[in-house]
Amino acid sequence: MRVYTMPDAFSIILDEIAEDVYRRLGKRSNASVKLMPYNPTILGYVKANDYTIYLNSIPFGLVKNDPIKSREYLYVVLLHEYLHLVGIADEREVRKITTEIIAQKFGKTSYAYSLAEKLTDPIDLHLMNKGIRPSMYM
Repeated sequence: MRVYTMPDAFSIILDEIAEDVYRRLGKRSNASVKLMPYNPTILGYVKANDYTIYLNSIPFGLVKNDPIKSREYLYVVLLHEYLHLVGIADEREVRKITTEIIAQKFGKTSYAYSLAEKLTDPIDLHLMNKGIRPSMYM
């Protein structure tokens, strides 16, 4: 299996995410990105006690040649995993926060929002669209 080190574009987006999360949650984490192929149904993941975000090169390959989609795709996936690194373990909570940050940053008509929306629990999304913030689950 080939593992790629983090290109500059990944570092730039990860730095932006770190600042955005710090402004919203007051939390930071060390993080790096490794791009590698694995099960295409998984966009990215982190391991316990490891500050590496493993980004799946297979689904990323579908958008990497489109500058807007690739940046927004990277932002959504890396933000999601970064939220785990700052200590939010609950998957539904991470997906809600990701969707909220993406809506503010990119708007609800963006590719990033459509991707984040697909990953958010439908009940949470319904409540959020009605202006209700669902409770945390942990």
